[in-house]
Amino acid sequence: MRTNKLKEWREARDAALFSYGMGCCVLKSPLLVAKSEQSDYDFIMKWIRDEKEYYCPVQLKELPPADLNTNVQIEHIFEKLKKYNGINDLFVSIKINREIKSFDLNLFDKETNLNISELWYFGCKKPNQSNWFLYGSALELNPAFYEFSYPEGEQNYV
Repeated sequence: MRTNKLKEWREARDAALFSYGMGCCVLKSPLLVAKSEQSDYDFIMKWIRDEKEYYCPVQLKELPPADLNTNVQIEHIFEKLKKYNGINDLFVSIKINREIKSFDLNLFDKETNLNISELWYFGCKKPNQSNWFLYGSALELNPAFYEFSYPEGEQNYV
């Protein structure tokens, strides 16, 4: 999934995983996802609450695996977030895609003025990719930590 040829599918999977976690853990509601690289976002989440439709543009970022690029640090991603302007309802989701023994999820300096609505981290907790975490919004005073299982369909054995 790390080749340029498969980048679109990798990003679609990340969008689906993040949205699934948000729906299960935060919104407690099913979400629809539309992949669309427009302006400053990579996909849009849609959900319905109290018969009203909500839309949320999301920009995906990634802290890549250490074996691919050890030079990229979370601070580099934060620096790139300063470029976003004009869409104040933008969510930013950072996939933590490396094994980390201890990671300070509060690294983001809340005094930094970003023109985004929310900042979330998500990533895998187990090598078999069955358990994932979601943390945010990191812009809030008391971000929350959530865990969710990788969506598994029913097994149909013939």
